[in-house]
Amino acid sequence: MKIALRTFALCLMLIVTGCTLVFSQVGADKRPTPPTKPSTPKTPPKRTTTRSTSRSTPRSTPQPAKTRQTAPQIEMVLIPAGTFMMGSPDIVGGNEHPQHQVTMRSFYMGKYEVTQAQYRAVMGTKSGFKGDNLPVDVSWDDAVEFCRRLSQMTGREYRLPSEAEWEYACRAGTTTDFAFGNSLSSEQANFDGTLSYRGAAKGVYRRKTTPVGSFQPNAWGLYDMHGNVEEWCQDWYHEGYNGAPADGSAWESGGEPYRVLRGGGWNNDAYFLRSTARVRFVSGFYYEKYASAGFRVVAVVRS
Repeated sequence: MKIALRTFALCLMLIVTGCTLVFSQVGADKRPTPPTKPSTPKTPPKRTTTRSTSRSTPRSTPQPAKTRQTAPQIEMVLIPAGTFMMGSPDIVGGNEHPQHQVTMRSFYMGKYEVTQAQYRAVMGTKSGFKGDNLPVDVSWDDAVEFCRRLSQMTGREYRLPSEAEWEYACRAGTTTDFAFGNSLSSEQANFDGTLSYRGAAKGVYRRKTTPVGSFQPNAWGLYDMHGNVEEWCQDWYHEGYNGAPADGSAWESGGEPYRVLRGGGWNNDAYFLRSTARVRFVSGFYYEKYASAGFRVVAVVRS
């Protein structure tokens, strides 16, 4: 009997011990996580301001290095100093009198008329017939604005030529009606070649502008001084040369609202392409229908 009681007690102890072990294991899996101590917030690092040794340029101010890279390349020709007789000596051209002597300083002039690609690079738009190498057709105001922006981009002053500078460069030392003689062929320039002048043979009428530099240059290496597009000058227009400057500068008084155009265009006959021929037009407008008013730039020789 005692043996049986001991055996029963031993079994009971084993059962209780096993249950305790199982509970402890299960309870270990479900014990709540003890609360953690709140972390002490870190003190943010002090902001330090480093003062730059060089001042930054405002956005509105062009960066010289960048703008010079984007400025279009414009080939320039050095025009030598000299003296010439400006205007027409005969009855031809009533607004080309009196013929008078002008003394010129040397200056640089664009080898070609300003092209669509060059104009777009500076102004962000185009004007005239489509084609990167075709001359633009713009108002006098637009041409002046182009020169102003180009000057800013390059750090060098560009402007329109004075009327005296234009004729002096067009003549290139000649005294004839054209830089190539007293007559002109449509093989030498872009104009209405069906209308002859001084016995010249009739030629073609292309009815549009041609790429700059398509014809032979004058003796000083300038292209398209006759035809293609008429070219704006800086001067106000006057009906004659009485009172005109004799030093080659632009005539900047009187003449409103007209500015001077020189050289004739693709839609003109040869008479308007003569070295002395001059016409007028309102500065703020242009003939969009005919696309015939362009320009070339001038730069002063640096001393």
